[in-house]
Amino acid sequence: MVGASSWTDRDSDTLQWLARLLREEGVDLMDATSSELERGTPVYVDGDADILEVQRLMAQNHIRSLPVLERSRLVGVVDLVHLALMEHDEAGS
Repeated sequence: MVGASSWTDRDSDTLQWLARLLREEGVDLMDATSSELERGTPVYVDGDADILEVQRLMAQNHIRSLPVLERSRLVGVVDLVHLALMEHDEAGS
């Protein structure tokens, strides 16, 4: 499972990370219009998704990180580093 407990160390950084990412692309999160933030169909994963689902979505959409939603709320972001650490933990078990 990808749930929030897998990456709680980044919970407080999620919005800051998103704002920084958008700023790097020339978009100020506080002043952005919805059309500036819209980038096609959003790709996200539910907090109950397993690692294979996350890997499939990332590969299919050619992305390195994926928002994690629970009850339609952003609870974090899973990225390639998280996946590598999860796979390493599972291999060691």
